[in-house]
Amino acid sequence: MNHAAGYAGEPEWPGGPGVLGAGGPVAGERGAAVVELLVVFLTLLVPLVYVMLVMADVQRALLATSSAAREAGRVYVTGSDRLDAERRAAQAYREVLGTYGMRAGDPKAALRVGGGCRDGVGSGCVGGFGPGAEVQVVVTYRVPVGRLPFLGEVAGPGVTIGATHHTRVDRYRGLGR
Repeated sequence: MNHAAGYAGEPEWPGGPGVLGAGGPVAGERGAAVVELLVVFLTLLVPLVYVMLVMADVQRALLATSSAAREAGRVYVTGSDRLDAERRAAQAYREVLGTYGMRAGDPKAALRVGGGCRDGVGSGCVGGFGPGAEVQVVVTYRVPVGRLPFLGEVAGPGVTIGATHHTRVDRYRGLGR
């Protein structure tokens, strides 16, 4: 049997068996690789980019809440009285969040400052403020997960990020009374 001529019943291709015609692939499959690549590309890449953007926002919120809690606690303990300390802590909170591109007045952001006097700190600690008082600052921020391109965030699930900072008013500090 002549192998160059092909097997019985096998169609003859120009150029011999196993060689495609001058036109290349079968005409019905032209462009199929481009379509397949586009489908796979969009199926894999778009969700990956979306997840990366959400994770970047989560990381930014982690840094912002941690920094805001630390700075609010640091300035709180340097206040001359409780009102001054709360005012200073709120100002530091707003400034730090603003540094990270977040608004302190945003309903997704929250600041909570609490203080208390421990036993045996002396008579200077009154009403949760004074020498020896312990202060706890909690900052939270809700990162929205649902977003649409060019429209921004939509109602839906979110990830709440929070940071807590504990500090103490110096026991031997005079509070400018």
